[in-house]
Amino acid sequence: METSAARDINRLLRGISTNHVETVRDAWRTLLADPKASVPEIQQKLASSAWRDNPPGPMPKYFGILLALLSEVDSDAFRQEITRLRKGKLHPVHRRTLNLMAKRLDDTPSTLLAGNIPVFIADEVADPLRIIRNLQRWSKTNGLSLEDVTRIDVIAARPELDYLGKYNLFFSGIVLTAPTTPPEGLTKWFETLRNEFTFYHEVGHHVHKHSEGGQIEEQEQEANDYARAMIRKARPILTGIGRCVGWFLKPLLDRLIKWLKTKVRQDHIKSN
Repeated sequence: METSAARDINRLLRGISTNHVETVRDAWRTLLADPKASVPEIQQKLASSAWRDNPPGPMPKYFGILLALLSEVDSDAFRQEITRLRKGKLHPVHRRTLNLMAKRLDDTPSTLLAGNIPVFIADEVADPLRIIRNLQRWSKTNGLSLEDVTRIDVIAARPELDYLGKYNLFFSGIVLTAPTTPPEGLTKWFETLRNEFTFYHEVGHHVHKHSEGGQIEEQEQEANDYARAMIRKARPILTGIGRCVGWFLKPLLDRLIKWLKTKVRQDHIKSN
């Protein structure tokens, strides 16, 4: 008789094959919540002889996701399974996946947020202790909801990356970027504020259960609104000063915008 954990694993794999965010996310959370029931079912799937053969369709994804799930559910069982699979026969495609996933054996969380959310910081990132202190402080902001966030990864900021942060739709994880050289002076302050806003923004995607990838305007607006609300709670004095300065400068900004619009219109008329 099929167990509920086995059904959830099949549901997870079905969601992976169809690229269905809600199915993957719900099954993943359910399996993480009951490690005792999940581990034997994952091990049974990984014990299949199918991994020896040429992998059709989504099979390479299945193998990788089962290993990733086991690493999240039970690190000891994951280590044992890596050792067992290395000794056995695997198709070269799955062997490459196994070697890649085996690197997780060396992963040790830099800290835990809210008692159970692991934070992994890349070796290249500068001043990891400052990042840990900031994340610990931000995570305690009144009203912030980190429920069901599975992990947070802080990776090195690179020119080729077009984002400051990213929300993993399928597995409810958050990715943040950080510099490889320590910022100084005002740059350090501005960067900390920007990273704090980015953190709240990605949590906002999680809280609103967004399920579409890419820059969806409505989703981005909801995440921004959430981040602004958290910034107001975390930094009430700064927010108050910002509002006062904005109110004081608003007439000047309004006149400047009006002047720019007039000038653009006049230049347009002249050019015609």
